[in-house]
Amino acid sequence: MKSRAILLLLSLSSSLLCAQEQTAPRHTLRVLPLGDPPPFLQEVRNGVRYELPAPEGSVPPRDLQLAATMEGKEPLKLRLRLGSASTPLTFPLPETKVIEVRNGSSTWLKIPLSTSEASLALIWRGGPDWSKAGVMTIGDGATDRQGDCRFVNLTAKPMGLVWGKQRLKLEPRTKLLSSIPAGTEEQELSILYSDAQGNLRPCLATKVTPKADKLQQFIIYASDEKDPRTPVKVLPLEEPR
Repeated sequence: MKSRAILLLLSLSSSLLCAQEQTAPRHTLRVLPLGDPPPFLQEVRNGVRYELPAPEGSVPPRDLQLAATMEGKEPLKLRLRLGSASTPLTFPLPETKVIEVRNGSSTWLKIPLSTSEASLALIWRGGPDWSKAGVMTIGDGATDRQGDCRFVNLTAKPMGLVWGKQRLKLEPRTKLLSSIPAGTEEQELSILYSDAQGNLRPCLATKVTPKADKLQQFIIYASDEKDPRTPVKVLPLEEPR
């Protein structure tokens, strides 16, 4: 009798868990790490060259997990690579609207989720290495891609944009979605930063051609090299709308 009661309790708990998962809204997350790759190192052993692994902390941790968002569920594996967005992961939206990223048994990063049905978390070094990370999250759903270009400033300083005939200021940790005027075959773009003397210097100068099926993104981030020639860099990305 007692064993039947235990089985019934487990069955009810499982049914309740399934019901909660079905009613909870779903959310999709991608993570994009920004930063400079470590130098390529190799050594010669017995006349053969071997590539050496990247120094510890010079790249994001490789084997991460999203903490389980429902009791009894396994955490989702997250693999990161500099300059590339991770594979989308979908899970029930936590009540806190925050998802925890674990490195082993420790919390590595807490990602605030966007109000959209999907999020793109842009992350960068939070110190001298990748043991800690900073994060800015932007909407990554279909309605968040309605435009020709998106500019994102991950740095701690304002950036200047020369965008066609417009002269714009992009504040720190903000984004701008913009469209190219109809009939324009290509539009000039310059992204400017302020050097130590207060002079504006370009970190990117290019021409942008509108693409009906693509959102062109320009993600501005601070270089984490020791003595970079350009302290600010830009990652251009093209993704389906």
